[in-house]
Amino acid sequence: MERTKLLTIAVIGLLLLNLLTVGLLVVKPMSFWPPHPDHRPEPPSTEGPAAIIIERLHFNSDQQKLYRQLVTSHQNQTRLLNDQMAQLYRDYYGLLASVQPNSERANALSEQIASNQQAQAELNFDHFKQIRRLCRPGQQVSFNNLVRDLARLFSRQHPPRPHADGPLTGPSENLPHQP
Repeated sequence: MERTKLLTIAVIGLLLLNLLTVGLLVVKPMSFWPPHPDHRPEPPSTEGPAAIIIERLHFNSDQQKLYRQLVTSHQNQTRLLNDQMAQLYRDYYGLLASVQPNSERANALSEQIASNQQAQAELNFDHFKQIRRLCRPGQQVSFNNLVRDLARLFSRQHPPRPHADGPLTGPSENLPHQP
């Protein structure tokens, strides 16, 4: 009788474990499987910061339309600079593959990386100057309050992503250099 009781408890325990596993697979099916290699994740939503800015600055529909045009242009320019930066870093760290890395080339790439970072900072600064120009006089106080929160709002750092066409290739000498 003791053996039968132990076997019954084991069967019931395994049945409950199976039901729990099936339940979790139904509720959260994708969390248990790695993504398919051909699956490209959705790009991060740009609506987050844009929606916050529109709401905090109380943009009307005309201002929203102009603002979205600014955002599209800014994103395109940022993407170009990010792509250039990714190539510069690949070239820079690629120098480490040689036993004696070319220090002149490393210095030149380091300067190009610094120049690219400066261009990104200036691009962002100019973008917010353009947003300020969209504001009516009554919205300037809201803009000033928004400026205080910019670092927190945009502090998420994203690693450079390859183009939809695949990874970037080619030497960085072909990239436009920002003086």
